[in-house]
Amino acid sequence: MTLGPALLMQRRLRWFALAAALLAWAAFALFAPAALQQADERSTDLVWQLSAQDAPERRVVVVDIDDASLQRIGPWPWPRETQARLVNALREQGATLQMYDVVFADQRPGTRELAAALAAGRATAPAVLAQVFALNGESRQQSGELTGALPGRVCLPPAVPAQGYVANVPGLNTPSGHITPRLDPDGAVRRVPAVVCFGQRNYPALALAGLLALDDAANAVPLRAEPGSRPWDAAWTVTLSTMPGVRIPLDANGDIRVPYRKARSGIISISAADLLEGKLPQPSALAGAWAIVGASAFGLGDAVPTALGGAVSGVEVHTQLLAGILDEAVPFTPRGAAVFQGLWAAAAILMLLALSWNRAPAGTRNLQTRHVLWIPVAGLGLGALSFALHGVALLGLDWWVGWSHAALAIVLSGLFLGLAEHARSLGEKGRLFQNLASYLPASVAEKIALLEPTGEIAAERRELTVVVADVRNFSAYADVRSPEDAARVLHRLYTTASAIVEAHSGTVEEMNGDRLIAVFNGSKPCADHPSEGLAAARELWLRCSEELPNVPPQGLEPLGLGVGVETGTALVGSFGAASRRVHTVLGQPITVAMRLEEMTAELAYPILVGSETAERIGVPFERHELALKPLGSFLLPGLRHSSKVFTLRTLVQPGSDAEQQSLQYLKQQGHLAA
Repeated sequence: MTLGPALLMQRRLRWFALAAALLAWAAFALFAPAALQQADERSTDLVWQLSAQDAPERRVVVVDIDDASLQRIGPWPWPRETQARLVNALREQGATLQMYDVVFADQRPGTRELAAALAAGRATAPAVLAQVFALNGESRQQSGELTGALPGRVCLPPAVPAQGYVANVPGLNTPSGHITPRLDPDGAVRRVPAVVCFGQRNYPALALAGLLALDDAANAVPLRAEPGSRPWDAAWTVTLSTMPGVRIPLDANGDIRVPYRKARSGIISISAADLLEGKLPQPSALAGAWAIVGASAFGLGDAVPTALGGAVSGVEVHTQLLAGILDEAVPFTPRGAAVFQGLWAAAAILMLLALSWNRAPAGTRNLQTRHVLWIPVAGLGLGALSFALHGVALLGLDWWVGWSHAALAIVLSGLFLGLAEHARSLGEKGRLFQNLASYLPASVAEKIALLEPTGEIAAERRELTVVVADVRNFSAYADVRSPEDAARVLHRLYTTASAIVEAHSGTVEEMNGDRLIAVFNGSKPCADHPSEGLAAARELWLRCSEELPNVPPQGLEPLGLGVGVETGTALVGSFGAASRRVHTVLGQPITVAMRLEEMTAELAYPILVGSETAERIGVPFERHELALKPLGSFLLPGLRHSSKVFTLRTLVQPGSDAEQQSLQYLKQQGHLAA
């Protein structure tokens, strides 16, 4: 069977919808990539917040220059002698590594004492200071003395180039690590450059510099950076000579993603004032621990937003990073992250396509409606599942894959496929209605399409006019001709008859074999239904007779059209079980019209009109072509009382052979009017 253009278009709708969804995703990814990236980052923040562990982190302890410290020790900056006391106090409390999230940028009295304190613990509690670099052309200022450069005078491949720096004053003779954050558009710190390159020298981050400071022995290659090769590898992997078994993954930009696995309540923080005054809440809190000194006091400008929410001291970023390195749980973006997202999106879209193909059967209206709604709902569900998979990969595999691109493509595909399914459903319903209206009156088809099936009688009484037309001698004709030839004759007849009936505001109620039943003022209102029905009957005989074959087969009588017309009250509607209904007209008008049509051959008048129709239009009728001629009273088969029968005067001329044949028949049958 050849499909029509409309049906072919409906079947292709889902592919057009899918293409439109992918184009919309591509446009969004092209023109708003930052928005998708921020969606990934903020949703990852939510994962960290929901999964953060409250267990105390005892390996890395924060020494906080907080508001209480400024009240008890004095305003910032403290004298260098006080800072030297802090260095000595950390060593005396058993800290094995000291890292300072503080830059001693200006020359002050006491610098020599601070340098001596830093040098005194180099063997047992080495110290690492901080320095800040300007990235992306932020500043070209160069202040202080850079220290802590890695061996070699060529920038490592993953190193981030810098244009300026603020370092410590000369003379402290202590290695440093940079505390330069990578700020996202929302201002949050989620990544830290592992290595910054300035002047062809490489400077590690504070956390890496602290780990390198644990080894006193000089190493020709203290830090190695190797590119990943497999899709699930990080873009770069850093290994340290001090911790050869620990691999620190970097992204393609050379950044370490900070693992915010520790809840803020799990980070042990000691006030610098308590340390200087010897009033530690837990005397052994620093024994064997790594200490990070930083400031959270209001006004010191060291507050940054993080994934755990709110502005916190930058020292917490380094604490989280160190804890992640020690646990070998630093998240990274696999090289094949885009491929992974694409594969998942493709699998999810295939599920949506399968759901759109596995549609509810036609006619199950509620199921079809739910099916159309379920496709976009399934798209939303699969989009949410993308976020869940991102979270599982992050917490279980340390993979930061991202999910917004896949989720957007899936949700858009679900939405567009749902719209396509809705359009397909509407088109299918429209096509079903059109087909239904070709078998039933349009008004009846519309009611059936909008109502649930019922097993009750759904009918009403109507004052109407019935026209019954039948092809005489058709059975004999069909017996000697091929079925295709007989079908062509009926097809032309029905096509012409349907157009005539509709032109006169009537409805073709039934086409059965070679008989057609038309109703005026039945399913469709018609104010002057008697005259419209009679006019339609006249035109049916005039035009449809021309559609019949002119030369009958040998030995057969020619085909002719007989028409019966009657008016009255009848029952119009649907009957039968809910599983199989029939729409028809019941009542005396249709019975009389059928009997009149059967008498047309005997009376030799092609159109016979019942008394009710004649009474309603009047005799003689003012429209000449519809003027009626009485033929007498007849007892029609199946009826108990005789009724008057009429015909159109314009069909038979006075004195013609047809009229003489009719008069002779009437006399023989005794039906001639008195």
